[in-house]
Amino acid sequence: MLEKNTNLKPILMDLCKVIKNVCRKNKSRRGISRLTLILIFFIVIFLGTPAPCAAPDKVVIYFYSSEANINNFKSLKMGFDKYLAEYGPYEFQPFSDRKTFESHIRDKKRCLLLLSSWHYKIICKDYYLTFSLAGLRNGNKYQQRILVARETVSSIDDLTGADIASASSVEHTKSVVNGMFEKKGERAEVSILDVPKDIDALWTVYNGTAKAALITRNSFEELKNINPSMYRKMRILAEGQKSLSLIVAVPEGFLENSLQPVNVIKNMPMNPEGKKKMRMLGLDGWQKPDLSDRQTLETR
Repeated sequence: MLEKNTNLKPILMDLCKVIKNVCRKNKSRRGISRLTLILIFFIVIFLGTPAPCAAPDKVVIYFYSSEANINNFKSLKMGFDKYLAEYGPYEFQPFSDRKTFESHIRDKKRCLLLLSSWHYKIICKDYYLTFSLAGLRNGNKYQQRILVARETVSSIDDLTGADIASASSVEHTKSVVNGMFEKKGERAEVSILDVPKDIDALWTVYNGTAKAALITRNSFEELKNINPSMYRKMRILAEGQKSLSLIVAVPEGFLENSLQPVNVIKNMPMNPEGKKKMRMLGLDGWQKPDLSDRQTLETR
């Protein structure tokens, strides 16, 4: 922007008139060129030069979920980048590998993190993170993972040495399954079969590729409508503890300035395009955490 000085306006107008009159009398290009330069000189000196505009700092939203198997990271990034660009200098950066994600976000301050509650609980203290938003699925903050097998499998005891299909990361799957076995005072000795989605995990059990599937209870209830015949041939062997799904976390050094970017994420369900992008993450809304939610994540 130019710093305007209204007192100089009459002077410049008179100067323009003088130059025009001289230009009419002096037809030479050299004369006109010199007078034009003089005019530009006075405008720059008296009106001021353009003030430099500092580009706003970009806020990066880093994403990694140990509880979801994303197939197309390019599509996910392009979709979110396009949506977020309407609200400011934001960038969406997804990761497919936990170690790479953790290495990249260390000491980063001007950013938001989208990660599973299980993962947050592990790294929040070392990375100085604060829980900001809880993801909703079908209006619920909490989800529960269950171990499902064909009806011919009588109990969890029959899974020793078996393959368990899961769309979660191997680390997360083993953590949940170990917890189920520990309830019975046993040790989980199983192999994990990585699949894209919960429905794929169910199909591997149905066709005999895996002996059991670790899925969310929501996915199992959806199967009742999608494929009633398959649903009737499955049984629940064990239940895991209820947990929050995907959450938004903020580095403590960015808390004071994070209100606007957090609200951009929180308000996504209010926008049709935002809803579509959230479905790519398996969510349909966000909610501020309450005291109980915070205590659940901060207790190891």
